[in-house]
Amino acid sequence: MNVEKIEKLEDIVPLGENTTIIDHQVKRLTAPGENYGSLMLSVDITVQNAYGTEEIHTVAKMVPPNDFIQKVFNTQTTFKNEIAFYNNIVPVLQEFQREQGMDELIDFFPKYYGSRINLSGDPSVVDSDAVLLLENLKTAGYKNFERTLGFDLDTSKLIVADLAYLHAVPLGLKLTKPDVFETEVKKYLAPFEPDGPNEFQQRFFAITDKIDELRIFRKRIQKVFNNILPNSEAREPFATLVHQDCWVNNTMIKVERGKSVKNKLVDFQICDYASPARDLVFFLFSSVQNSVLEKHYDALVRYYHQTFTEVLQALKCETTRFSFDAFLKEIDYEAANTQFMHLIFMTFPIFARKGTVKELSEITPEDMIPESAEITDLHKEKLIFVIRQFAKRNWI
Repeated sequence: MNVEKIEKLEDIVPLGENTTIIDHQVKRLTAPGENYGSLMLSVDITVQNAYGTEEIHTVAKMVPPNDFIQKVFNTQTTFKNEIAFYNNIVPVLQEFQREQGMDELIDFFPKYYGSRINLSGDPSVVDSDAVLLLENLKTAGYKNFERTLGFDLDTSKLIVADLAYLHAVPLGLKLTKPDVFETEVKKYLAPFEPDGPNEFQQRFFAITDKIDELRIFRKRIQKVFNNILPNSEAREPFATLVHQDCWVNNTMIKVERGKSVKNKLVDFQICDYASPARDLVFFLFSSVQNSVLEKHYDALVRYYHQTFTEVLQALKCETTRFSFDAFLKEIDYEAANTQFMHLIFMTFPIFARKGTVKELSEITPEDMIPESAEITDLHKEKLIFVIRQFAKRNWI
């Protein structure tokens, strides 16, 4: 899909008095395989004001040009919910932090410029003219890390802390102002329900049956596949806003003098109301280097919980119900019942060979899982690591 111009861009971008858009340049932002749920474009906007011209560097997130992908990601709901995350939820959470006396407001996401779901004005239909316009983090000095390598310890701690804030602030709002949480946050959260795993199972076992280290786990894996839980009511008291898709490509890191100093989370289209343990388990096992997890898994979980608890306390919330032991039970439950399939499936796009992924407009159901039993060595290594770790902890 070639997009050279965004119609009526001036209606999306808030401009000051005597300021007009005089030009904008549109380019493809991500390569095939780097993003599946939307079409990502870089949009460099030139504006004229009383002082001359100015460049605004943005990213336009648009509807994927593929009916199958739109169905998978439930675009008619998730596109509107992601707009609401930036336009409604973030301001509400930041204002709540101010009211509770917190100086450090959550800011680990790109700046929001504006959005629309169509040009017709119909509030119910998301179409090809839908646009979510955000800050271009690349021009602000942020970058994606290599998806097949994962994060080192320091970068992992940076992201884990942000996840703790992402979960604790809306949880604090729920505990303190439940009515506000219901009307201003929870109503924009929706379960993500991809199709069942039948075909994936067949292709997955065609791979693992050829790997000596994994054949011994076949019965345990099959049992997990057979007992995958449908989306159900979130478990209290931990239930809060969760990202649902926090992996390497949905984080961008600013590096200064070789050290990761700031993180931004992106892609909030499938946010849900669920246990924070979902995000933590998925992030750690999908995106942290295996060697780091082997040595520091327990420390990273404790660091998350410490930050999570400190944020709740700063928001003047009672934390007895959110003890470390209670959180470990959340991890055990989510790892065993919701995250194993999620992780195993996501290893395929994470470790897809570069240059082999089709354009977004061309992807079919068969392309979401491998066509053959051939995988990369890094993919094999990750599968062995994740399955052994889950077995070691009795999650499978």
